[in-house]
Amino acid sequence: MSSCINDCKRVHQIEVEPLPESNKVEHSLLLIKGRLQPNCASVKQLKATLNLSLCKKKYEQLTQLSTAGEFKLLLDLTDIDLSQEELEQEDCQLQLSCCNGELRLNFIYQPRRSAYRVQPLYLLCRSSDDVEEEQEVQTKEHCALIDLNLRLVQCIYAHKLNAAGYENRTFTLNGVCRVFRSQLSCTAARGSSEDELWQHFASEILSSADWGQQLHLKFVAFIGCTRYDGASVVASGDYSYANIRRHLHGHAALGGGGLALFGSGHFYAWPRHFAKIGDCIRSTERVDVARLPDESNYRRTYGGVYASTLGAVCHELGHCFDLGHTLEGVMGHGFDYLNRVLTVDQPTEHLPQRIVTRVTDKYTDTDTSNASPASSSSVVRPRLTQLRLKQPAGSKFLDNYHAQRRNDSFYFTRNCAVILAQHRWLRPEIDLDLKAQGELNAAQIQLLPASSEIASSVPLRLVELRCNLNSLVAHYEEFQEQPAVHRFQLPDSLWHLLSTKHTHYAFVLTIHGDTKRLACDAATS
Repeated sequence: MSSCINDCKRVHQIEVEPLPESNKVEHSLLLIKGRLQPNCASVKQLKATLNLSLCKKKYEQLTQLSTAGEFKLLLDLTDIDLSQEELEQEDCQLQLSCCNGELRLNFIYQPRRSAYRVQPLYLLCRSSDDVEEEQEVQTKEHCALIDLNLRLVQCIYAHKLNAAGYENRTFTLNGVCRVFRSQLSCTAARGSSEDELWQHFASEILSSADWGQQLHLKFVAFIGCTRYDGASVVASGDYSYANIRRHLHGHAALGGGGLALFGSGHFYAWPRHFAKIGDCIRSTERVDVARLPDESNYRRTYGGVYASTLGAVCHELGHCFDLGHTLEGVMGHGFDYLNRVLTVDQPTEHLPQRIVTRVTDKYTDTDTSNASPASSSSVVRPRLTQLRLKQPAGSKFLDNYHAQRRNDSFYFTRNCAVILAQHRWLRPEIDLDLKAQGELNAAQIQLLPASSEIASSVPLRLVELRCNLNSLVAHYEEFQEQPAVHRFQLPDSLWHLLSTKHTHYAFVLTIHGDTKRLACDAATS
């Protein structure tokens, strides 16, 4: 490690963004962001020593300091000899040192427990016997890769919601990735559209003996037989995003209801081991599009592919957690910037903006509190698939610079953070307490056309107006728990969009995490 000269006259302090007030961490990967104050020109790295008391192990790692003395540190709080089911609580001590600055952090790692969980699946379609034998080793590798990277997604959700003021809010993984054997053939899968794949796999999962009718589970699934026809891309001479996607078969990036579905064609850029996460996200190795599909928003690097595709997992999972689209942040075109969450000193990026497009018919009046995978078959699953190839105006470059310095450009907007913090799949396990008190009853939520109101038997927490075409949030109203609000009258301009033009629908969230989509019927409004 680079060290400061022994007679450094400056007194340094290490500052970090605060851990949860309870000093309890519930996710197995922990991201710590901080800086050395004042900056020291002689020091390039910070040393971190993690002591895990239960398993009596010590881990050391170095992390790079930015030119401004900032650092980001990713820690694995698990021990490979102890499963998460066996681990009740781990006392952790983290020692940070840089030049003559030192900081000791003591916290508890207690694996998150919740009845509402997310189950990872690796989807194997039918193929010939000899191919299935060859797939066995690859399947194990891919399942391990999925487990690691979903733990990172879990960490990023917690980190960003903590930054928004909500501690220990993230989803609970329902164990390791499991193999799901589909009746769909590889040939049929590669000939199907994204929406057809989503519909088929959602139906199969719902009707399966292992996973059917488990209303407290949502699924994030990866299709094992994704294939890329790079030769045809080269022959066409068209290296655009749209053409590359056109030649990627058995692929999806689509989430909603109880299923987020993805292809496996970009696993080449994903880390297989914790120690490789930093190398993968910073990789500048160029993507050979003759062999491998590029999904980096035109960065054409392995690191760009990893950032955009893992960012897409965060985005599509957000739809499973009832989030709509926003102009900025994770649920807008900001999910491409996941690399900035984990790194320091990256140059400002000016990437093409993604365009929200429509997939299926408009929303119906749907209660999504316990939606199963197939229950949103009638629900829009809008996608950010196209790219607007237009460079920002001069002032936009400066705006991008400030935005990326301030919040990594990867964040949940206020309305999204409120939904996630209140959502049953992410909030602390308080439902049992509410049941014991007799307070957890299904909310009765309805539109009252005569008064232009939304009424709920359980106090309201948030109301959004979303566009039917692309689920883009046009307006939202946030309510505090006290004083309790059971009725909200929509302003005339918003009620006009909902009841007269029928271009928008209302999304409603209660303080107990009940969610419902409400639309006016053109025949009765």
